[in-house]
Amino acid sequence: MGFSGPSQDQKEPIGQQPLTGVRVLDLSGPMGVYCGKLMADMGADVIKVEPPGGDPMREMGPFIPDGVNGVNSEKSLNWLHFNTNKRSITLDIAVPQGAELLSKISRQAGVVLETFSPGYLDNLGLGYSHLLQGNPGLIYASLTPFGQTGPYRDFKATDLTGFAMGGYMYVTGRPETPPTRLWGSQAYHTTSNRAFIAILLALYHRMATGEGQYIDVSMQEAVAATTEHVNTAYNYTGEPAVRCGFRHGGQFVATWRCKDGFVSITTNTQQAWDDLRDWMARDGMAGDLSSEKFNDRFILRGELSEHIEGLIQAWALTHTRQEITEWGQSRHHPWGPAVRADEILENEQLWDRGYFIESEALHPGEKIVYPGAPYKLTQSPWQLRHPAPQVGQHNREIYCGDLGLPVDELDALASQGVI
Repeated sequence: MGFSGPSQDQKEPIGQQPLTGVRVLDLSGPMGVYCGKLMADMGADVIKVEPPGGDPMREMGPFIPDGVNGVNSEKSLNWLHFNTNKRSITLDIAVPQGAELLSKISRQAGVVLETFSPGYLDNLGLGYSHLLQGNPGLIYASLTPFGQTGPYRDFKATDLTGFAMGGYMYVTGRPETPPTRLWGSQAYHTTSNRAFIAILLALYHRMATGEGQYIDVSMQEAVAATTEHVNTAYNYTGEPAVRCGFRHGGQFVATWRCKDGFVSITTNTQQAWDDLRDWMARDGMAGDLSSEKFNDRFILRGELSEHIEGLIQAWALTHTRQEITEWGQSRHHPWGPAVRADEILENEQLWDRGYFIESEALHPGEKIVYPGAPYKLTQSPWQLRHPAPQVGQHNREIYCGDLGLPVDELDALASQGVI
């Protein structure tokens, strides 16, 4: 799967983590699966409730190819990444027996996470008002494209729809091109992040009061909250923001093509702008940038920007990413390369800090590289306790061990397609 660094399997029993003792029922689809991962990776007991046969996300590529570590080629890398540290049960919640079982399991849970259309779980008798009766402290988080209320509540949406209708896509791309989608499921992940924050706040509230609550998360609102100055600027100027391409809309921050790829050069201070011009002048490529009229860096956003950018681009093509990065960093400027995916996986900084770990994925002795957590806690560190679960891997453990169902009843429910 990637760079094979030193094995960092974590086999020793771990102690208290921030969410140790919190049980979460994760009924979410792609919009909320990252929220479930964030909670599981912080120590929560996250039970992924899959339909009989498995979650459709298991069929989402890319897949581990044949011959790599001997792992089944049908296994999805999306699934393996977004479901670490979770347990799995299978259950058809749309049938009465399945709904009853979920209701019973919810009495032992602290949080329910779901991404169904507004009203769907209410119609099954599994909405917040229903489950609250058996669990007054329950925190119930619903993630939907547009929220539980308003004229758009029943509209359908994908990640692309959320990114577009949240306002972010309009300001992404070049001025001469249509609005551009960012790579990956950015709207889904943003929604999961906002839901995670809301759940943590609700858990804190419950610690203080003993009360649970309902959390209504809108993907459109989550995306709209990430547009920085765009909405505020329009309120004051009445003019919509424009797509800035390789430049940032506020300061002269840009990514330039160079000898071996692309590099980011930030001239958000006068010293950075002066240093860049001096280097270009020593190379004989500064043109007229050394003249007094270019001393004010704020003109970089004005009518002379096209002329300036042409000179900088021609100069950048004469240097490598490393040369530009090291020179800028040596002068305390935030310059850096635009790295490729393979370079991320081999980055010495990320390996040194333990961001990447090598661990078993599906079968003992077969290992892949996992990304870890982008934070470090000294008293309750993140750990990969176990990889993403197989379909229904914990059915007997939860149904028989926690709910007390006899094994023969569990087998009967399986034969009926309920689990």
